This record gives sequence, C-alpha cells and structure tokens, in this order.
Amino acid sequence: MKNIGINVNTTKNLNKKMLNFIIKNIRSIDDNVNIKVYEDCRGLDESESNKLDIIIVLGGDGTILNTSKNVLSSKTPILGINIGHLGFLAQVEISNVKRALNRLFRGEYAIEERDMLQCSYDDGNEIKRYDGLNDVVLCRKINSRIQKYDVYINDIFYNEFNGDGIIVCTSTGSTGYNLSAGGPIIHPSLNALCLTPMYSQSLTARTIILDSKSCINIASEKKFENVYLSIDGQRCIEIDGLKSVKISMSENKRKLIKFDNNDYFNTLKEKITFKVKGCEHKTYEGN
Repeated sequence: MKNIGINVNTTKNLNKKMLNFIIKNIRSIDDNVNIKVYEDCRGLDESESNKLDIIIVLGGDGTILNTSKNVLSSKTPILGINIGHLGFLAQVEISNVKRALNRLFRGEYAIEERDMLQCSYDDGNEIKRYDGLNDVVLCRKINSRIQKYDVYINDIFYNEFNGDGIIVCTSTGSTGYNLSAGGPIIHPSLNALCLTPMYSQSLTARTIILDSKSCINIASEKKFENVYLSIDGQRCIEIDGLKSVKISMSENKRKLIKFDNNDYFNTLKEKITFKVKGCEHKTYEGN
C-alpha cells in the first residue's frame, strides 16, 4: 500500500486534530507511504481515485456517500472513519483508529462489494442518469399538496400511491431514509431492491422487496407543483411535467473495507438500538 487518499469533512474536523492523528499513525507504520488529503471531495474524482490504493473517509455516512458519488466507477476501496453522528457505513470509530490502521497495513481486512442503484429519466433534451449507493427518492416539495405516483415493475402496473413520495433503496440503504419511513432492514449480503411508499394515504401502501434484476418505473404527473428527485441525499433535482423515472441496479459497485470484528448485527445494536435507547433516556431525563 503506497498511495493513500484521505477525504475529510471539514465541518467535522475543524481543528484537524483527528486528521493529524491519522497521518501521524500512518507515518509510524510506513514512513514511505504517499498521503494526499482532500477537503470535502475537492480534487477527488474518478481519475484521481484510480491513482490511490485506498480512500480513507473522515466524516459520517453523508461524507462516505458524497465520496462515492465523486468516484463513481472507481474500483478503489473506501474505509470510513466515523467522526459524524451515526456512521452506519463507517467501519472504524475514533477509539479504534490506531488498531484499525495497523490491521489495514497488515492486510487483515476484507473488501465488500455493495450494490448501487441507477435512476434515469428523459428531461426533454437528453436522458439523465445518476447512481447512488443508498437510495433514490421521488418526493413532493415541503408544504406542497399530496402527490400521486404510479408504480410499474418490469413494465407491469403494480400500484398507485397518493402520499409524500417513494423510496427505492439497496440493502445498504435500508438502514437510512427507508428505515425512517417504516421500511425494513435488509442484510447487505442480499441482492435486493426495496420500494417503500412515504406516508401514503392508503392503508394498503406497504413496502415491497424485489429481486435485484427488477426494473422500476415511477410516473408522477404534475397537477399543482413539481416533484423532486433525490439520490443518496447528495443531489436534489426538480423535475416538472409528466415524468417517468426508471430505477434499476447499476453496473457500478462500491468497494468498502470491512474488518472481521465488525459483525453486522453488533453494528445494528450499537448504531441503531443502543443509540435510540440512549436518546430516549436523555429525553426522559430531560422531562
């Protein structure tokens, strides 16, 4: 391992203390390694990432998703170090940084390939395409009226939903916005697409889990206001008129570094169950 990139979320590392700590530890392991620092993805793209052996992301889940967007088709693996809030995608907490870096240089890790989504639509001039690691969301504007969405799966009409929107996520993204909207948690080893209606008026509006080879088309006809397309929460695109958004698995995959002590179910307990209980306890104490 000779070339390492570190992408830093500067809003979470204002004094650069953690960045300097990581660089110091890498140098103590191998003083000949080349380290290049990127701030908020500036200068980090697919071409640049291909020069690197690994990208260390210093931030939270949003920073990892933003990095993934910028290096879309790159095969360079990403290691997330959590200095954010939840950090579900991050493998390393601040307290374990030194140990994780030592294991990284000893090759004591695995690389997981995570599925990515691709959405596309015709804007009247060209076909627009966007990829995401977590989810694609079609939704109404805040404070606007309820919107109608017609959903087709493999060109067969599935259902009509009147509500705030539709979330389509990967198994990786199931613990994100999908979970907040009442969708299920899906183990990341499963190649699946998950479609979750957002706060629909219909009592029969429920999540459906689909085979990864499925193709979803969501049509939304403008009656009052435009709807918005969001990819991983990193892009928000206003689309007007009658639009059909096609969503399927992308040919791109995202490589994430995983240590064998990071069991998925322990992560669920630590990142979701325990933190939720902690927040509930603090609320109770505050009252």
